Order: sequence, then structure tokens, then C-alpha cells
Amino acid sequence: MKGLGRILGRYVGAAIGVGLFLLILNLGVMLGFILHCSDEKPRPEDRVEVIADGIERQTDGCFAVSAEARRAMEERYAWAMQLDDSGAVVWSDRMPENLPRQYTAGEIASFSRWYLKDYPVYVWSDEDGLLVLASEPGSEWKYLMRASAYTIEQLSVWAPSVLALNLLVALALALLLGWRMYRAAAPLAEGIGALAKGEGTQLAERGVLGQLSADLNRVSRQLSTQRTMLQKRDRTRTEWIAGVSHDIRTPLSLVQGNAAQLESSGVLPEEARRKARIIREQSQRIGRLVSDLNLASKLEYELQPLHQGSFRPAAMLRAAAAELLNMLSDDRVSLEVDIPSEAGALTVTGDETLLRRAVDNLLRNSVFHNTGSVHIKLSLSVSAQSWSVSVADNGAGLPQAALAQMRRPAGEQLPQHGLGIVLVRQITRAHGGKARFVNTQPGLLATLSFPRKG
Repeated sequence: MKGLGRILGRYVGAAIGVGLFLLILNLGVMLGFILHCSDEKPRPEDRVEVIADGIERQTDGCFAVSAEARRAMEERYAWAMQLDDSGAVVWSDRMPENLPRQYTAGEIASFSRWYLKDYPVYVWSDEDGLLVLASEPGSEWKYLMRASAYTIEQLSVWAPSVLALNLLVALALALLLGWRMYRAAAPLAEGIGALAKGEGTQLAERGVLGQLSADLNRVSRQLSTQRTMLQKRDRTRTEWIAGVSHDIRTPLSLVQGNAAQLESSGVLPEEARRKARIIREQSQRIGRLVSDLNLASKLEYELQPLHQGSFRPAAMLRAAAAELLNMLSDDRVSLEVDIPSEAGALTVTGDETLLRRAVDNLLRNSVFHNTGSVHIKLSLSVSAQSWSVSVADNGAGLPQAALAQMRRPAGEQLPQHGLGIVLVRQITRAHGGKARFVNTQPGLLATLSFPRKG
């Protein structure tokens, strides 16, 4: 809703800005037009004076016209005449024949302000009489406008008020239109917010934004259908994994028990007991993989609660190293544990069982995914803001495609290098940490970093 308020403010501001821009633009265009028209031709009054100065009465009663006056008359006027004090025409130039040669005082007063037989005329009075210059009919608009002093006084008072009223009306219209748009857009904003939270929405499909509301309703229905299908798929997947884990546990326990009995039997030859040991170890590995699959499924859908508690990571790593050494039946794997003194006393908060599971998976990954002899280094480091567990080996490392996949968000694709790595990433993410895997040429370095929470 705050975003809609900003939109309304910008809408009103833009409307006011457009109005002011158009007002200034129109004033500028009008001013430019006036200047253009005034520069195009000299004022008629100026030419009348020039022509009047160039027409002089001679001693014999005739009139002489200077070259400058003659040129000005021919450029601007259709004809000209000179009247004496009695209103008689005493001189003319190109004067139409149908016009009178004698005018009364009333006729002179009339055409001096308006027209003479549709000819717009200009007059100039001097000692020689009255000079009349006429333009072509229809070439000029000549009307006088009069106003009383009271009208002019009131105009100076009302004009600013009318202008202010126009601005207020424009502002009110902008606010009204903006408010209507705000009211139409507010349900859309609420609907989009509901969709962003994973909730459904149903908007009224009317008004100026009715089509958008209909589209948003259709998107809401589609998302709801997809969400239902995904929940059904995830529930089916989780139930299937849990069912498989439960069903395989009993026969797997029988395999492990019988293999252990054969391994410890004194009547079987050494080769048979060795094969029984391999069967037992691999069946135990299958059991761990099934358990990892079930745990990974629960972590992915947040069905596995975290049992938070305080523990010492150093003790957890030593226990994991001891268990790995006890599990190994040959000497092809060597293990080094590096825990500095400042990290030995570190106490953190988390689910120790899950974090131990992550460390065990990293150690077993180094053992089972490398052939031949391999050296593993298990380290613990601590800083002011975080603590880290790293497992490094000198084995074959990971393919570049697998490393590239690990840089993507967890759960984006199916694992290509074992379920154990996927589980490590999920456990680390559940504790707010980050898992990083780097090939060290030779070998692989896996680092789990966690924030210190006090």
C-alpha cells in the first residue's frame, strides 16, 4: 500500500507538471507568434507617418510625393487620398472610381475608426488636411474595443483569482483521477502480495482494471492447482521413501546378522569369511544409504526437526575419527585430525546428531570414492564470527560437472555424486551454514562453515 501511495503522489505531481508545461508552452508559442507577426511587417501607423511626411502641397496647389512615400504606398496600401478641411478630395492615388469625392464630418469620423466601403483605412492629420490610406478589402481585421476603467480594474482583480481557481480545479481533478486509480489498483496490490506469500486471491473483475483482476484471478487459480499437485507429489514421494526404508530394514537386518555369523564362524575357510565380511560391510552401507535417503527427504520438506543443544565440535570430530578408524579393516586409509588449542574449548549450539552425520558422510565419501591408498585430514577452525569443519583428501577429487552442480541451490537437480553430499548440504543449510567443495589437485577439500551464535 505504501507503493500505491507513492504512485498516487507521482501521478498527481506528473499531472500538475504536465499542466504547467502546457501553460508555459502555450504562452511561449503565443509570444513567439506575436513577435513573428510584428517582425514580419512594420506597423501601419509607422508607414502612414512616413507617407504623410512624403506628401507635400506645392505653391500651385498640387501635391508632390517623394520616392520613399511612393514606395511605401505601393508596398502596403491599395490606394490613397487627401481631404481638405471641407471633406473634399484634393489629391488621390489609385482611388477607385466608385468611391465618393466628398465626405461629411460624420462619414470621416466613421471610416477613420472602421472601414470605408469594406476598405480598412488609416488616417493622418497634418496642416495639409487629412491623409487617408486604404488596404485591400479582407486583408486586415480592424475593430476597436472599449472598456470602462471599472472593467479594467476588476479584470486585474479577477484574473489572478480565475487563474488560481483553474489551478485548484486542475489539482482537484488530478487528485480525483489519481484516487480512483488508487482505489482500483489497491486490490491488485493486495492480491499480488497474497500471491507472493503463497496465498490465493479472488478479486472483483470490474472497473478500469477489471481485465488485470481477471488475469490475476486466473494466475491465482493456476498457482493453487500447481501447489496442490506439488504437495501431492511431495507427499507421495516422502511416503514412498519412508515405506521403502521401512520395508527394506527387516531383510537388510537379516542379511547383516547372517553375514556376521558366517564371518565369525570357525569352520568356514578364510576366503568364505572374507566374503561374508564384505557382505556385512556393504549391507551396512546400504542401510546407511537408505537412512540418508529418508533423512534427506525429511530435510528437503522441513519434516525433520532440529534438536538444538550445546556441544563441543572438537569432541564430535574426535568421536567421528575414532569410529572411522574402528570401521576400517585395512591400512589403505590414513587419518589425521587437526584441532588447534583455541578450537578445542569451543562450544556451539546445534543438532549434534545431524552435524555428526554430515561429518561421517564426508569421511566415508573420501574412503569409498577413492581407490588405493588415501590420506584424510579432518580439521576444525574458529574465528570471531564463525567456526568451520574441513575434510581434505589426496584422492581423485570430483568431476567439474559435479562441482558446478554443487554451486547451484540445493535440491535444484538430482545428485550425480552420491546422496551423502546432498545430505551434507541440507544439514549445513538447516544450521544456517555454507558447504563448499574445491578440487585441490590432487584430492578434494570440503569445508562446512557455520555462524557463531554466542
